[in-house]
Amino acid sequence: MGKSDMQHEPLLACVGLDRHLVARCATPGCERTAPCDPTHWVAQGLGGLPLRVFSERMRCVCGGRRAQLTVASGPLPNQSGGDVYVFR
Repeated sequence: MGKSDMQHEPLLACVGLDRHLVARCATPGCERTAPCDPTHWVAQGLGGLPLRVFSERMRCVCGGRRAQLTVASGPLPNQSGGDVYVFR
């Protein structure tokens, strides 16, 4: 499944013990990335929404107001957030 296909998958299909989310700032020229913990979105009952709807719920320390969420293999690192973080 390609990156664009994954954007249509439900959030819950994109996370698990063997995979986690990584947020990459969408601001041109910014290369910041950070692991993203979607636990609060799932707790709000949003796990069935497609991954793409969460891109505008991210912020970056550069001032960016969007981030591309991608799926990475392996469990979520112990520390998530950082330069690119969940806004709401």
